[in-house]
Amino acid sequence: LFTLIGLLPFTVAILFALIGLFTLDDISLDPPFRFNSVAVIIFSLVHLSIILILNRLQKIEFSFPKRRFNKLVSIFAHLILVLISNFLLVVTLKMNFNSWLRSNKVEKLELIVVDKNISHGKATDYYIILDSSEGKFKNKVSPKNYHNFRIGESFQASVKRGFFDGYYLSKPLK
Repeated sequence: LFTLIGLLPFTVAILFALIGLFTLDDISLDPPFRFNSVAVIIFSLVHLSIILILNRLQKIEFSFPKRRFNKLVSIFAHLILVLISNFLLVVTLKMNFNSWLRSNKVEKLELIVVDKNISHGKATDYYIILDSSEGKFKNKVSPKNYHNFRIGESFQASVKRGFFDGYYLSKPLK
């Protein structure tokens, strides 16, 4: 049970990441990456509190090594795991809630293509970097549409403002 509770934020974060990756790709105008460190700390403290309360109620049991050094290393490793898991959870919750709770009001936003980027990984992703009066954004586009965008090109897009930040296109850029 301790392992299950310890890994729950990580598992939920992976689930939210998969949902976000399959639903937000071509309509999201992503602002530069930011995260809320206060939210990560609060989520981590709540997570640790739940673990300690369940331990106090004898619903879970800690089993650490006997040697003092090994015990300290184990505790430190568990704390790092809790922080990383909750960091992933906060980032993926923000990503999905930003989309799910976005405004219904359609706005016009002038976008200017300032750069293009091809990300080579397991899959090749094509991005255009856009500048606007609201800041710079990144948008994933299809490989066939990637070559249609020219640096310096300007166009009006219908967008909906995200709940936290960024914008979502009413329809994918072509």
